[in-house]
Amino acid sequence: MSKRIFIVLVLLAATITAAAKQPRIQSVIRTWNMPYYSAVADTIAFNDTVMLNYHDVDVQQLYSMSSATNGNVLVSPIESRIINDRLSTIEDPFARSLAAYVTTPQQQRYFNTTVPFSTVAYKKGFVSGHEENDIDFLFTGNINRRLNLGVEMDYLNSVGHYANTAGKLFRGSVWGSYDGGHYSMHGAFSWSKLSSFDNGGLVDPEDLKSSLSSGDIPVRMNGMTGFRYLSGFLHNQYSIASEREYHDSIEVVEDGRRVKRDTIKVEYIPLMTFSHLFETNNSNRRYVEKNAQQGFYDNIYGDSVQTNDTTDVLTIRNTIAVTFCEAYNTKLKFGATVFAMNECQRFLNDSVPYDSIYDYKWTNNTFVGGAIHKHNGSLVQYHVEGKVCVLGYKLGEFDVTGKLRTKFKAGKYPFIIGARAYAKSETPSWYLQHFRSNHIKWDNQFGFTYRFLGGAKIAYPTEWIKPSVDFSFENQTNPIYISSADWKPRQFKGNVQIITGDIGMDITTPWVNLENHAVIQHSTNDSVLPVPLVILQHRLYYHGTWFKALDAQIGVDLRYFTRYNAPVLCPATGMFATQQEEKIGNYPWMNVYANFYVRSIHLRFFAHYQHFNHLFMRKNIGYMTMPGYPTNGDVFRAGLAWHFYN
Repeated sequence: MSKRIFIVLVLLAATITAAAKQPRIQSVIRTWNMPYYSAVADTIAFNDTVMLNYHDVDVQQLYSMSSATNGNVLVSPIESRIINDRLSTIEDPFARSLAAYVTTPQQQRYFNTTVPFSTVAYKKGFVSGHEENDIDFLFTGNINRRLNLGVEMDYLNSVGHYANTAGKLFRGSVWGSYDGGHYSMHGAFSWSKLSSFDNGGLVDPEDLKSSLSSGDIPVRMNGMTGFRYLSGFLHNQYSIASEREYHDSIEVVEDGRRVKRDTIKVEYIPLMTFSHLFETNNSNRRYVEKNAQQGFYDNIYGDSVQTNDTTDVLTIRNTIAVTFCEAYNTKLKFGATVFAMNECQRFLNDSVPYDSIYDYKWTNNTFVGGAIHKHNGSLVQYHVEGKVCVLGYKLGEFDVTGKLRTKFKAGKYPFIIGARAYAKSETPSWYLQHFRSNHIKWDNQFGFTYRFLGGAKIAYPTEWIKPSVDFSFENQTNPIYISSADWKPRQFKGNVQIITGDIGMDITTPWVNLENHAVIQHSTNDSVLPVPLVILQHRLYYHGTWFKALDAQIGVDLRYFTRYNAPVLCPATGMFATQQEEKIGNYPWMNVYANFYVRSIHLRFFAHYQHFNHLFMRKNIGYMTMPGYPTNGDVFRAGLAWHFYN
């Protein structure tokens, strides 16, 4: 750990030194990602220096407003209680509960900066015997106005408050981008290495009322999951463009004087682009028990002494695309893309040497697709993209996704309307069809699953009140779920509908702010897709500037969800399973916090007292995140982030 801190400090010193030698210029930082198969860049907000609610900037809170975990607040398998937040970005179904801790190529941020930008952040939970540390480092800078390089690293370590719930994560990414007149390139490599212990839940939750310390309360088992995710991405694009000369007035520094000069610049208007995308990722999960006979599972199929199960998925994709650019289409004002993608996957189930037929499985799939998009313009933007598998294991699988956004003035303020929809069929993963482990095994013949979603959002943010409503309807046909009765997947023959309303109402005054967020959900089949009816989050805080130099936010927040049959975690597979025996919920979590930002030195820091209502609600043991898995009691956390740029 000390070696890593030393490397971070060296990089930081080099950044500051390099920045100090440069003339002081205006700081401009642009950031974007590449979320589409058609490799169209999408601008995202740069908020690394935002002070408001900085105490909530961690992996689990960024993933979802409310989630089921094993109780560890930094590193844990995680599943959102909000259906629309659940990620499915990893092909390995046994690792999807860890998807929040990886950076996929579609999530990777790229930068272009006029000055080097770096951040060092440290957050800590101050609990004796239950260490919590979160260290972040980011550096990015331009070699010239076209070429940018960057690196980001994140280290999380949490002992956990209950026995066998420790977690550790080291992840990061390196990236580069080049934006030339005709040729452009984006490349990134990311990694995540995680370990997470699981205790199967408390033997008797009533022990929370006893005098036992949290770490001494009896638990049901001891197992450990090790997870490694590697991802590489390279996108090359060449544009056929027309060149147009135009006059521009710029400021030039000469001998300390600023002189305005009229200059002729060349603007490239792309007509057509040809691109190639290469993507590879490897997801490796390992489950270990030093003692296989703990009584948590009904069966032992292989080693009766210890468990050592491994699953591994390797994916290699190559995509070629041709795009007709919207910048040149002055009449119809939209762009179009056609692409073809080949996907090669290898599945490894190295858990049972006595059954080696399941060790390796190779699949190959070929997709064709297209997109139409309009990303420019102030009135309407949209992107519609679809693909279908025409050859391979996933033959017949399709995915059509679209989104639209429009904004117009209604009185003094903008009225925003958005819409989204998708229709997709999914081939069940090979792992859901065939699997062998020390405790669980299955062979299935599942058919396609189908999903359709339609949703709309409206928002009218004014100076004082910022209302928003997001409504969606989803239909799932033949969904696959895991049953806690035997920890095996099952396919429901029929349809399940989920209706979701996401309502926000923020009230802003010069001194006091109230943020209200409510999610209302209804599932037509609680045994297949259980969800809480209501999830709430409220923040009440003061926000102001002191001495014209220090921004301050001081407030309290409350989180809550209604009682429902929450899922439980199967440690052996890492998958969340449905159960009908126990309901949890109807318990408030209350926090008090303070965030500050020192403008002159770009320093933000916070103090956060989590779950302070535990002080006077100790006899109420309703603070469960899953049946048998309590969250932490009251905890004090603090942290800071220092940003370096001119």
